[in-house]
Amino acid sequence: MEYRPQIVKSLRTLLVSREHLFTDVLNIATAGEMRHIMDAFEEGDVYDFQLSHVEDLKDPNVKKLVHLIQEIDHVLEEIKTSNHIEDKEFCLDEGSMNGLN
Repeated sequence: MEYRPQIVKSLRTLLVSREHLFTDVLNIATAGEMRHIMDAFEEGDVYDFQLSHVEDLKDPNVKKLVHLIQEIDHVLEEIKTSNHIEDKEFCLDEGSMNGLN
């Protein structure tokens, strides 16, 4: 097993984990503190939420998960930079960086 492919695999794992957490944060936020915002959307509407939309929410669970996502973003960037890995090497598709600042 080669080193670099294993690093790339680890970045993919981090990215997928981040995406799951981001989805969870949105689900928690839209069921709670952001519930009123969801009333403005019709069935089938699509909106591209970003991490910045939930960073200032007061819900303690959302705050903890947002902090974890920010830490994952930091680690992703550090590993990419130190190993000279471009996003296209580990991103699964164009939507894979959803919510990244």
